Amino acid sequence: MQAMPLFLLVAGHIVVDATQNILPVLLPLAKVTFGLSYTQVGLVAALLSLSSSLTQPVFGWLADRWRTDWLLPAGVAWTALFMGTTGIAPSYPFLLLAVGLAGLGTAAYHPKASMGVAAAAGIRKGAAMSLFSAGGNLGFAIGPVLGAFLLARFAAPGTLGLLLPGALLTAALLTVRGPRISPPPIPREDRGSKSGVPVLAITLLCLAVSLRSWTYQATITFLPFLLASGRQPAVAPSIALFLYLFSGALGGLLGGSLSDRWGRRSILVGTLLLYAPLMLAFQATDGRLALLLLALSGAALLGSFSVAIVYAQELLPARVGLASGLTLGFAFGAGGIGAGVTGALIDAVGLEWGMASVSVLPLGAALACLPLRERRVPASARG
Repeated sequence: MQAMPLFLLVAGHIVVDATQNILPVLLPLAKVTFGLSYTQVGLVAALLSLSSSLTQPVFGWLADRWRTDWLLPAGVAWTALFMGTTGIAPSYPFLLLAVGLAGLGTAAYHPKASMGVAAAAGIRKGAAMSLFSAGGNLGFAIGPVLGAFLLARFAAPGTLGLLLPGALLTAALLTVRGPRISPPPIPREDRGSKSGVPVLAITLLCLAVSLRSWTYQATITFLPFLLASGRQPAVAPSIALFLYLFSGALGGLLGGSLSDRWGRRSILVGTLLLYAPLMLAFQATDGRLALLLLALSGAALLGSFSVAIVYAQELLPARVGLASGLTLGFAFGAGGIGAGVTGALIDAVGLEWGMASVSVLPLGAALACLPLRERRVPASARG
């Protein structure tokens, strides 16, 4: 692995995802300030997911064809600028505008960064991508805690504090230049597939990622409301989200490393199957046991995060940027629509039933992964 490029890319992933994931702790405040329904709350979360995701294949396509290193600092700065203004939005439409624009910054950053990770990884793509994914998941875990601190200390305008870490990381990306990253070698058995696209496999993988992302987006959006209802352990929503997402970061790190040894499909299917019983058990219990189940469910859900990215890159070895954009972007954004659907569902059937319904979606994702061919891992990558 090439350490310096990988370190900068992981650091950027932490900052970008921490910046955008202040939204779950901002939304309860926005709900009261603007008098929003759960459907309108879900729409804000869905818009961020869609704007940050559906355009990622476009950025990935561009990165496959032209030198676009500038997307890395630009993506960090753009995300910080517009997420930083969400707290001073004077109305609901302005909040939607700020969130939608912020999403474009994350869309610009992720495909180019994941291409760099693949190139820097050498033969240990699963391990390297798990580090990159863990950085993003760690950022997602830090986001609610950071947002809660800023809002508690400075009220809604405290979101402007996001400009500082964004500026620091942007400066680092502009001034610190690691060694030039060459494109990753294409395995001999895949060289004949440069013009062919495994449509069925990519479609099934995107379906699985979409269902997993629906679960993820809906859970981090509405978990604070579930906790505030008094039905669950009396912990601050920001702390519960940190526990859920930090455990997810650890699960993603472990899943990516294990996929180098045990294969991609086995990790995809196994981790997705674990989620529903763990999350449903969390919703049925309280106290420390509930917190443990919440942590385990986060690890199970995100255990397949980096694995799906690597699997897509192995399916499209000559189109790494497009593969990254599809798994990090389009499929993730399609799942983001589910946050809006879940909000409407909760308005109709109640918070607890709506959250329980979301918890079973990863079972469908696991079924979508079953027909996928197991990726053969080189022996040199197992040691």
